[in-house]
Amino acid sequence: MIGIEQAAKALGLSERQVYRRLSSARPVLSGHIGKGENNRLLLDGSAIEILRAVEDYRKSGLSVSQSIERIRDSIGGNPPENGGKPAGNPSEPWHIVIAAKDETIRTLQAENEHLRSEVERLLPLALPKPRRRFLTFLRRGD
Repeated sequence: MIGIEQAAKALGLSERQVYRRLSSARPVLSGHIGKGENNRLLLDGSAIEILRAVEDYRKSGLSVSQSIERIRDSIGGNPPENGGKPAGNPSEPWHIVIAAKDETIRTLQAENEHLRSEVERLLPLALPKPRRRFLTFLRRGD
């Protein structure tokens, strides 16, 4: 069993974030949390995996309470609605906007690359070769 400090390092969160997720997920984690010396909270491997799943759901756009509800449903044997995807989530339009932005960036990068190759191809044709004047040619022969 590990403490909150080690759990925070393993999850990439601050100790305060881990503690807040523990307090909101206490009904789900009740069998996986123990107390050590000086009433220090200790977590087993299952608690870390549950907190990791909470964090994955949270990164996909769900709130902490919604992700805990999903995990509670999956532990209880009830499959999550919509296959685990957020339904009617207010952050969903942002995913669409971000995908459109990424597509626009890819298109502009391809166009930029094409234009650079055209400039490289046409650059030798842009300026004519310097011509030698007839008199300059005769003077050099002196």
